[in-house]
Amino acid sequence: MNEKKREAISEFDVHSGEPVGIIAAQSIGEPGTQMILRTFHYAGIEATIATSGLPRIVELVDARKRPATPITYVYLDSEARKSLEKAESVAKRINEVRMNGLVRRAIENFSKGTVKLILDMQAAEAVELTAAQIAQKLAKATGYEASVEGGSILIRLHTNNMKEIRSASVRLMKKVIQGIEGAGKAIIQQDKSGTFYIIAAGSNVSEIIKLDGVDKSRLYTNDVFAMYNLFGIEAARNTLVNELKKTLKEQKINVDERHLAVVADAMTYAGDIKGIGRHGLSGQKISVFAKAAYEETVKHLVNAATFGEIDHMRGVTENILVGKQIPLGTGSVKLAIKRSGSKKVESEKKQDKPQ
Repeated sequence: MNEKKREAISEFDVHSGEPVGIIAAQSIGEPGTQMILRTFHYAGIEATIATSGLPRIVELVDARKRPATPITYVYLDSEARKSLEKAESVAKRINEVRMNGLVRRAIENFSKGTVKLILDMQAAEAVELTAAQIAQKLAKATGYEASVEGGSILIRLHTNNMKEIRSASVRLMKKVIQGIEGAGKAIIQQDKSGTFYIIAAGSNVSEIIKLDGVDKSRLYTNDVFAMYNLFGIEAARNTLVNELKKTLKEQKINVDERHLAVVADAMTYAGDIKGIGRHGLSGQKISVFAKAAYEETVKHLVNAATFGEIDHMRGVTENILVGKQIPLGTGSVKLAIKRSGSKKVESEKKQDKPQ
């Protein structure tokens, strides 16, 4: 190996005792304080549906089960990616269509036990559905009797109970009658090379991956838990790094990817996803002082005193808290000398002393 390569590698070496967690926290936290002060305008469909900036960072490190604005990038296979017609076919099968997007008004008749759904025919035509098709799909999905009356659909519930009719009306409006539930609205995009792909405002990747025409090796969503459930913990870890890096880059903040990797590794090393907080990593620390330093100080100290807990002071936080040297850097080095060796040194000193 030549000298230049050796120097390049040694520049990025992490030595034993290096406080990588503290450095990562500083490297992310310091520029992160500026995020709330910065505002940028983004173009494209992602700008209208994606959470960005500090709220997105908090969402990621808290390991929230559902992101506020999930997005799925559906790349197509070699046959569909160059054909608009085939891309539209895939998008139609993904695009989630609910009744509340097709109905102008729902009229409940408690005396007759019916619900009349007045359709927005323009919205129905946009997703290529007729009133008869909608009625047929509703009847199949719910088991209720449905008939078409002009531009409306009449649902017969065969009950006069007001609570049951109201509950049925709410369920009908939420019913998905076309596409994949949880996939959201699917929009076809085209990159500079002329390749078509689809952006969906949802994260049901476990169902999207089953569709013909989808490139299964490139399916990606910003929902970390959806990636974890479908592809496993390594995919979730990589998604965390990608999303943190992307969010910071949008704000023109440059943070080395290795600092983000430290955070993602800490959140996923146990085989599942844990947030950084009292219900996650901080709350699972063994040290009483480390837990007390983060949140709910009194509770942790009272519990420790009540049950006689012992803190062995092996971490960083607890040693800083009580003013001791942390077990990192120079504090990670411990010197020892054999007693037999010390006696020899003392005897030599005595001999060297002038009489």
